Parts: sequence; C-alpha cells; structure tokens
Amino acid sequence: MKNIWNLAVAVLAAGSLTACMGLELSDAERVKPTGDAFSTTLYKQYISLARTEYAEGDYVDSDAFSIRARDAAAGKPAEPEAVAARQQTKKNAKALSAGRDKLMKALSGDAKTRIPGEAAKAQTMYECWAQEQEENFQADDIDNCRIGFYTALAKVNYKPPVMKAPKPAPKPKPLSFLVHFDFDASTLSAKGKATVAEAAKAIMASKPKNVSVIGHTDRAGADGYNIRLGERRANAVAAELVKAGVSARLLTLGSLGEHAPAVNTADGARNPANRRTEISVRY
Repeated sequence: MKNIWNLAVAVLAAGSLTACMGLELSDAERVKPTGDAFSTTLYKQYISLARTEYAEGDYVDSDAFSIRARDAAAGKPAEPEAVAARQQTKKNAKALSAGRDKLMKALSGDAKTRIPGEAAKAQTMYECWAQEQEENFQADDIDNCRIGFYTALAKVNYKPPVMKAPKPAPKPKPLSFLVHFDFDASTLSAKGKATVAEAAKAIMASKPKNVSVIGHTDRAGADGYNIRLGERRANAVAAELVKAGVSARLLTLGSLGEHAPAVNTADGARNPANRRTEISVRY
C-alpha cells in the first residue's frame, strides 16, 4: 500500500510539473520590444522558435526561447547559447563550436548595427541548430537551421573584395576572375577551365596571402538549394585550381547562393551573369 501511495504522489508531482511548463510563451508574446533593431528582431525570431517548439510539445525549449525573447525585448539580449549548455556528441559539439566561434567574431564587430536583421537571424538560427542537434532525430530541421545559420552569417560577413590596382606591366595582372556556369550546373565548361587556368597562372606567378573562391547562383530555385549549388561550384573551381598547381592552403571557399547577384533580378528569375564563381586574389 505504501508503494502504491508513493507512486501516486510521484505521478501527481510529474503532472503538476508538466502543467507548469510552456507558460513562458504567453507572457513573452505580450511584451513590447524597447531595444534597438538587433534586439527587436532577435525578440521576434526567438518568439517564432518558441512557438514552433510549443506546437511540437517541447515546452522546456519553448520556455527557454521565450525567456531569451523577453531579455531581447528589454534591450538586454543574451549572448549566443554556449555549446556546453546542451548535450551533444563530440562530433556535433566540434561543428557547433566552430560555428559559434565564427558567430561571436561577427557579432563583436559592427554587424548588430550594420545589418541587424541578419545578425539576429544568425544568432537564433545557431541556437535552433544547437537545439535540433541535441534532439538529433529530425534531420531536415537540423539541416534547415544549420543552413539558415550559415546563410545569415555569410550575409553578415560578406564584403565585396577590395581590388588593388595592378602593378605597371606590359600586360596588367588581373586580381579577380569570374567563372560562369550553365543553369543548375556545377561542371566547368571548356571556357570555364580556360579562365581557371589563367587564374592559376596569375596566382602562381605572384605571392598572394589568400585566394577566395566564392560560389554564386541566380535567383531561380530555393534559398537552401542555391547555397549548396554555390558550394558545389566553388568546390569545382577550387579542385581545378589545385589540379593546375595552386596550393590548397591558399584557398578559402564559400557560397553566397543567390544573395549577392551581379545583376539584380526578381526572385525566381534566371540570369546567366549571376551563375558564377568569383576567384579573388588578395595580397
């Protein structure tokens, strides 16, 4: 009888605890943001995450995001969540740590005032990634949060390459090259290979500090797909540069997908000028 009584008490206690969870969201939704543009956007995006988790029955994470939303609304946003705050595998923790380091570096600059919306999105998408990765059973949600994080971070960090004037010479040495691609393709054409060969020759004839290889797409297709397509294009150009003799240690690869078009177009529009990889040589 005593054991039955103890079990009943435990069940009632667990039910009471569950009933208390998920109450933070309604309070957070009533708050009126008073902070700057970064804090206000951060508030809205934390509320969105809290609503998603609440709808899935994850009241613990819904409460956590709601509390962070209230802090942001008051103009006192918390720093991006530490990797150690959640239980992660060693491999996942390493990937998250690398992402958080890049995020902290970006937020320590002028990103919060220069591009507050994307800076806030980078923070909330990082925490979304960490939360979904801890659960580790919704692969699509993990990918969407991770891609959303790196897409926002790319916009925060992107600055057009600074072009240095070539030194006087019979034939000025170009410092940037454009390799164009067919629609929805990442295979180099004969003309593309010739451009990469020209770039490789210029790189190996000088002593650059870094060579960035950034993939781009036109605005046809989904955002996440275009980020990955840009990555494939950058990888194809980098592989051809290395094949031509350029040291892989010089190369920095990235993708901006459809977010830095050479020609501004409507969303969904195809444009051959935007389907490119930019090779930028920095000294």
